[in-house]
Amino acid sequence: MLSPRSHPHPAAHAPCGRISRRLWLQQVAAFAACGLVGQAQAVALRDVELVHLDGRRVRLLSQVWQDRTALLNFVFTACTSFCGVQSAQLAALQERLRAHMGSALVFISITLDPLTDSPERLKTFAQPFGPGPHWWWLTGDPPRVFGVLEALGADRGPPADHSPFMLLGRPGQMQRIVGFPSLQTLESTVRQRLGA
Repeated sequence: MLSPRSHPHPAAHAPCGRISRRLWLQQVAAFAACGLVGQAQAVALRDVELVHLDGRRVRLLSQVWQDRTALLNFVFTACTSFCGVQSAQLAALQERLRAHMGSALVFISITLDPLTDSPERLKTFAQPFGPGPHWWWLTGDPPRVFGVLEALGADRGPPADHSPFMLLGRPGQMQRIVGFPSLQTLESTVRQRLGA
């Protein structure tokens, strides 16, 4: 299992709030030098049932992941730190990697707060980022969501205290991306993983 706090980052409490997508992208640029791409590590996941922002019940591995490469981030709808910054970065990356989305690559945003984040709340939060059909926003039964978060090494404490990181890879082998690498670095890392 990945360690939830193995890479603390000074940008962990950077303000982003509910501001425009343009300002979020500006903040991504400001944090561009603050990223670290780690080595791949094994992750043991179960094919649990979660709920997409449109209310569909889906299986994490067999329906969402489907043995493709995934880029995961962790959000919650009351976030006042960096959830929006990461999501705006994924929105820009979605455009750059559109040719690979669905066939070889999916994005997965998982709530850190399943007690509060209903599909409707996730849908409202996600709307400014324009998620396409291969960008999944997942919540669900809290014990199931917390089990997934634990397996992925996400913080189990208060959602506002979680550290900024993403994960890249297939279920058995995930690469940890900490902080805010530049969009160019993130795109290059994903393309290298895809062999594209």
